[in-house]
Amino acid sequence: MSTENDQIVERLGFFFSDANLRIDRFLRQIVLDQYRGGFVEIDTLLKFNTIKKLSTDPAVLAEAATKVESPKLKLNESKTAIARVEPFTEDMLKDNIKVTLRVGNLPTKEQDDGSDYVNTREEVEKLFSEFGKVALVRLLTNFNKQEHKRNAVGKCFVEFASIEGMENATAELCVSDDSADDAKATKVLKLGENELTVKTMKLWLEKKAAEKETKSEAKAGAKRAREEEDAKTNAEIEAIEFKLDWKKGCVVTLEGVPDGCDREMILEAVKKYVGEDVEARADYSRGDKDGKIRFNEPNDKIAEFVSKLNDGSATFGETKIEKAGVLDGEDEEKYYAVYIAFRTKQMREKSQEKLQRQNKKKKFSR
Repeated sequence: MSTENDQIVERLGFFFSDANLRIDRFLRQIVLDQYRGGFVEIDTLLKFNTIKKLSTDPAVLAEAATKVESPKLKLNESKTAIARVEPFTEDMLKDNIKVTLRVGNLPTKEQDDGSDYVNTREEVEKLFSEFGKVALVRLLTNFNKQEHKRNAVGKCFVEFASIEGMENATAELCVSDDSADDAKATKVLKLGENELTVKTMKLWLEKKAAEKETKSEAKAGAKRAREEEDAKTNAEIEAIEFKLDWKKGCVVTLEGVPDGCDREMILEAVKKYVGEDVEARADYSRGDKDGKIRFNEPNDKIAEFVSKLNDGSATFGETKIEKAGVLDGEDEEKYYAVYIAFRTKQMREKSQEKLQRQNKKKKFSR
């Protein structure tokens, strides 16, 4: 058999291997298609770059398929498609865990547009082949979005073709889980000046899962702490109440306020007719027909002021109002209840806005 035919046999063995089908989504979809019975058309295989470089003759691929020893392959009746004798199933997708090593500290070289591996897959495969047949070497990379290029990260997966090869490798290259912290492997592999770090894929996955769980628990704990803090703050906000020690006979009602009147005019009238030092607030908005004046303390001149407003001798600016009075009884109590509720709502809303700003600031600082 020619060298090219040997290479085709090797390629077919690789393409249909467990190791490749786990990572080759295109080929795996064909192999797992129940209507195809696991068969892949030879015409499809002839489109693969590494195959068509060696041959474009369907008969050559059909003959090579009969020479593949692992996994065993078979042809359909018309010899136009190839399938595995032992079917590949979805249950086998994670079988690589028990035969795979996670290898780190591979030599990389820096380039202007990123980094690349010093050693090829073939060199890594040769290094680990002393322990058994290597089915697959996956040199790992990170995708650099800015440069639109994959850069080497100095790590790879080495998958053995058998449990025996994996056991041989782990016996010499790995430290058991129950070993002391300072325990060292029996053998250390090197590529160039780099001593490789080796652990089982199983152990690596378990460590990743543990780290993920720890992060998840920490995140959940932080969320609970924030929720508890917010709940406490919200409870404090709900407990806020505006306090007012109000006195009876301090609220003057205004009806039929003329157009053009405003708070300033009302308060000027208070100073003029009640007193310069009297503290009062005009509960009035421009354009309203009704309003109120609230005094902080009772004053003998309030009743006199109301009388003058009613007879027109007291005006807001130069304009008269239709009617004035002094709140008392239930109307007075209701007025203060509404006012206190309004001010309480204002205070709570301000505190809530402050909390939201603080939470937003914390979010951006994390």
